[in-house]
Amino acid sequence: MSEDERNDTLLSLLAGVGIGALVGAATALLLAPQSGRETRTQIRGSADDLLVKVRDTVEEMRTKVDEMVASLKARGIGSDREVGTADSLPENGAETAAAAGV
Repeated sequence: MSEDERNDTLLSLLAGVGIGALVGAATALLLAPQSGRETRTQIRGSADDLLVKVRDTVEEMRTKVDEMVASLKARGIGSDREVGTADSLPENGAETAAAAGV
């Protein structure tokens, strides 16, 4: 299995875990017998936890991208203009959404 295939497999795994967590959390919230106030508090807490996890995952992906870029540069593949680093990526989702016009 090549390095690219392993990276694709890792990304697929992370995406699957993330989607599964979201579906599970949504199901639990919808089926839980509690008041609206308690549900809103729980949603707020879950959203905060999810945000922390997303930030951690993004940081891990930035590290992996930087490692891959360094590896490609060491092999002489691409120039600085063709192959950037994760530092050139937006810092947060708002910048990404704004760039996408969302």
